[in-house]
Amino acid sequence: MFKLVLFDFDGTTLDSDNMLVATFFDLYKKYYPNKEFTIEHILTFSGPPMEQTLRQEFPDLKLEDIMAEYLKVSMDYYPTTIKLYPGVEELLIKLKKEGISTGLFTSRGRYTTEFAFDLLGIQGYFDHVICGDEVKERKPSPEGLLKAMEHFNIINKEDVLYIGDSNFDYLAARNAGIKFAIVNWSARKDTLDGEPDYVITDFNKFFEEVSN
Repeated sequence: MFKLVLFDFDGTTLDSDNMLVATFFDLYKKYYPNKEFTIEHILTFSGPPMEQTLRQEFPDLKLEDIMAEYLKVSMDYYPTTIKLYPGVEELLIKLKKEGISTGLFTSRGRYTTEFAFDLLGIQGYFDHVICGDEVKERKPSPEGLLKAMEHFNIINKEDVLYIGDSNFDYLAARNAGIKFAIVNWSARKDTLDGEPDYVITDFNKFFEEVSN
């Protein structure tokens, strides 16, 4: 049994794909109305830092301007588009009852993370949260994962599991030297540079497998 289970947010515990697609539809319509794009392409944006994606998709615009526009548009979609994946709350409650520490390491910033927490009513579900604007290096750097281990005073890397949905998560876990599990509902599950230690098809079933 692991002593610490760390989670990614978007695409892993938080289903924000509809928000992402709706937001980029609006941004493309406003700034590049003739641009051809697919939903599949937009879904690849969940994983890398959003600043990196916006710089790539809107190279003619100032980063601070398009970032502000992205936040403004996306916030309007949050209440009607984001939700937790099935079994997330139950899993976190079960882990807590077993005395297993839980943490969240996400590429998104603190402000939008807390905004999503408030909307979903999950404040306090994670024992510790580290956001992308609180580390010097984003994923695939292991910095956030290592900081989480330090916070919980865990030295043995075999005691730690990171659950994610993208190659950025996989590489961060590998660079940290800890085990990695990928969720099979991810639109990005086939992009890994290697093999995960676990594939999660259901959070509740996964808890039973790990606990046994």
